[in-house]
Amino acid sequence: MSSDFARPWTSSAAATGPRPAVGALSALTALCEGDFGARVALSAESLAGLGEEDRQALADAVNGLAARVEHLGSELVRVQREVIRHGRIDERLSASPGTGAWTDTVVAANTLLDALTHPVAEATRVLTAVAEGDLSKRMEQYDGHRPIRGELRRLGRTVNRVTGQLALFTSEVTRAGTDEDAGPPAGGGPPPPHTSLSGLSGSWRAAAEAVNRMVSDLRETTRAKEWLESNLTRLAALMQGHRDIREVAELIMRELPPLVGAQYGALFLTRVPGGAPAPAQDASGLVYMAGFGTSAQESRGSLLPGTPAQGLVAQVAAQKRRLLLSEVPRGYLPIASGLGSAPPGCVVILPVLYEDRVLGVLELASFTPFSDIHLAFFDQFMHTMGVALHTIRANTELSEKAALLAASSEYKTQFLANMSHELRTPLNSLLVLAQLLAGNEAGNLSPEEVRFAQTIHRSGTDLLQLINDVLDLSTVEAGRMDVRPQRVTLLKLLTYVHDTFRPLALDRGLGFTVQVTDGTPRELFTDERRIQQVLRNLLSNAFKFTSEGRVELRVGPAPGDREKIEMTVSDTGIGIAPECLARVFEAFQQGARSTHRTYGGTGLGLSISQEIAVLLGGRVTVESEPGKGSHFTLTIPTGLAEQPPGAVSAAPRRRPEAAATRNTVQDAGGATGAAEKAGAAEKAGAAGTAGAAVTAGAEGTAARTVGDSGPGSAADVTGTTRQQGAAKPGLTRWRRGRAAEVLPNTRVLIVDDDIRNVFALTHVLGHAGMSVRYAENGREGLTRLDQGPAADLVLMDIMMPEMDGYEAIRTLRADPRFVALPVIALTAQAMPGDDRRSLAAGASAYVPKPVDIDLLLSTVLALLDPQSSTRPQ
Repeated sequence: MSSDFARPWTSSAAATGPRPAVGALSALTALCEGDFGARVALSAESLAGLGEEDRQALADAVNGLAARVEHLGSELVRVQREVIRHGRIDERLSASPGTGAWTDTVVAANTLLDALTHPVAEATRVLTAVAEGDLSKRMEQYDGHRPIRGELRRLGRTVNRVTGQLALFTSEVTRAGTDEDAGPPAGGGPPPPHTSLSGLSGSWRAAAEAVNRMVSDLRETTRAKEWLESNLTRLAALMQGHRDIREVAELIMRELPPLVGAQYGALFLTRVPGGAPAPAQDASGLVYMAGFGTSAQESRGSLLPGTPAQGLVAQVAAQKRRLLLSEVPRGYLPIASGLGSAPPGCVVILPVLYEDRVLGVLELASFTPFSDIHLAFFDQFMHTMGVALHTIRANTELSEKAALLAASSEYKTQFLANMSHELRTPLNSLLVLAQLLAGNEAGNLSPEEVRFAQTIHRSGTDLLQLINDVLDLSTVEAGRMDVRPQRVTLLKLLTYVHDTFRPLALDRGLGFTVQVTDGTPRELFTDERRIQQVLRNLLSNAFKFTSEGRVELRVGPAPGDREKIEMTVSDTGIGIAPECLARVFEAFQQGARSTHRTYGGTGLGLSISQEIAVLLGGRVTVESEPGKGSHFTLTIPTGLAEQPPGAVSAAPRRRPEAAATRNTVQDAGGATGAAEKAGAAEKAGAAGTAGAAVTAGAEGTAARTVGDSGPGSAADVTGTTRQQGAAKPGLTRWRRGRAAEVLPNTRVLIVDDDIRNVFALTHVLGHAGMSVRYAENGREGLTRLDQGPAADLVLMDIMMPEMDGYEAIRTLRADPRFVALPVIALTAQAMPGDDRRSLAAGASAYVPKPVDIDLLLSTVLALLDPQSSTRPQ
């Protein structure tokens, strides 16, 4: 026997240690009673009657049996303890203490444990996978190659059924969610089904039904939200772009009631500003504007456009809250059709608000109650509708104000145009005849009479300048002054300024210099004509208010900004008091009142100059000290990036021979009388000053001096000072050179309704050797052209009765016989755009009244002989 079993064994029952050896019978009895610690002693008393060997064999057998039983018992206890106390279901009995049945017993016990723990392990494996999100695992129904039976099989099936239903439930919920995210199927078919209930039972079925209800609610909520948002957007878009309140009201009542299932609707709005006054009983100020299904009430006259709101509509307007009537009494507000009528089942009255201000009230009625989504839609749409109505009303008010302002501006413009025409018409003949008299070509006027004629011409020129100032100011205020930027050579611009004002400086004994500092760009991109106008204004003022000393124009880069240029006009004149500086740029202001009384003028030049500077992207500033002089600075960019609003982007269409431009009197519209005198002096023979030095040093020189004409200059200005302020010389020069070859015997037709202008122009053209006929309006002029004799040139006035000049020119150009006939448009209106309108009508050239004789004859000569110079020799 193995020594393992020869050692004494103790059982779990023997808590106090080994028991004393007893007899064989006693040991077997203890074993039967579960005392595995009993052993047989080899004493003579316990084994009496047996031999020594038998005793030994018996003792060994009994003890071996006890050891095996004790081992088996201890293993079972140990396995029990590991499984129950520690949860180690993989614990098994150790090797058998013997062979035969002992081994079979151990194997049987372990097999039993395997059979019992295998389903538990499988369930654990499946549930662990479920916990980790894997619902594909199932319990195996075989233990090795043997199927599981009985309760264990039922356990496996139950676990598999639980996991199967959980997997089915999860997949159905996932599918339903995926289908919801994908939206309705393409083609507009029915929505996909919810979670399938097939194969689910009990709580799983209840959970699936709950999920289906949730998906249904979600679908309905989403569908309702989409319906609400899409219809709000659609109705808001429909209301955009409308300017008439009634159109919007009718549009709302066409679209809204069918949208919400209403069979009746009425819209009441507050009265539009400027509308008829509200009746005394109408405290709400609401009137019926449009309806839906209200033809019966309208036919009875109880609900017509303009009918004041009463009852609950007025109450809702007062409380600014929605009113819902869900139980409508019989006979209240019948909804009628061609087949019958019935009372509504629900009525809702809604206030239309904008910033807590009532703009209207909407009443809707339906046979069926309005849903919660309808009520939510009403609340949001009333806000949208309020914004739309407020916008339309605000735009209507602005449009009315703009129309009033436009009408006022148009009346003002038309008034100024008419006044310009009425003033320029007599002024035209006055200036032309005064110029002819001042020329004294016949030599029959005394020197004093010539001075009288010169005074008349100078006074008329001053009056013309005042008219031009007023027109320029009106043009600026109306925003119609145009800007035509082009490349301007700085030297050319400053030479023009120097040559224009040098005679005036010599005549008044003042020094005059034009200086350009280093770094000044040689070219500008701006409107040369407007720059000249501003500089004429500033220099004219400087000469007018300076009795001794000098006037200087200094040009250079603006400090701190190389993209701008400064042109500063400085003088040593009377200066401006500090309290008057703020208003010198206002219209009709000249600083102190005594300045106007002493020096005259309208006070428009600086106002116009400032506006022109702003148009050019710059400004005019002033620094001055009484008794020491002033410094006016024009700051403009060296280049205009784009044309300002109102700029003319393209020149009007004209034929090549129609190149005559507006005269210099109109261009100098903003200048004061001094500039006009300077221009007159220049035209009267001051061109001889061209001999003055105009120098430009090399790049990098400290300064470039355009000209210096101080007192005592060596230039011969005798003729200039003698002619200063006088009318232009006579027409003798137009009877020399090419003009003497072209102008004589030219047949001219004058179309003008003012006989004074005809008289003056006839004498001017007659002195140049041309023959003249005239007509008093456009219709008569066309008749004279049609019936002959032929004409070589037409002078067409614009403002005439019966048929104006524009229509007459268009009619004339429609006749193939007169397509190439030169036509010069004349107008005393001289408003902005007249030149373009005249040329667009078909005129060859445009000359404003009062007519500048030199410009008129230059234009005539250019039209009759395009290859010749436009100036007489």
